[in-house]
Amino acid sequence: MEPAFYEGDFVLVERMSHLFLKPRVGQVVIVKDPRDKEKLLLKRIVQEKGGKYWVKGDNTSKSTDSRHFGWLEKGLFAGKVIHRTGPLDRSIMI
Repeated sequence: MEPAFYEGDFVLVERMSHLFLKPRVGQVVIVKDPRDKEKLLLKRIVQEKGGKYWVKGDNTSKSTDSRHFGWLEKGLFAGKVIHRTGPLDRSIMI
């Protein structure tokens, strides 16, 4: 399986529902890097355990994710991705 997201992709992020709803396994989310809270990361939730979340990047060989910084608290979530589109050179015209 190829990664779902590529460098240069554009994403539409919804930034409110994570404040009220529980994030779900499989969702693609924007999280604050726990080591540098000014930096945002695009990750997929792969596991939930007692209110903490294990996240991974789609390109695991190049991704900095929970394998490096551990479980994330919901408070580090900044939004969820609701739409992705690639640059025009990768778009398919019908």
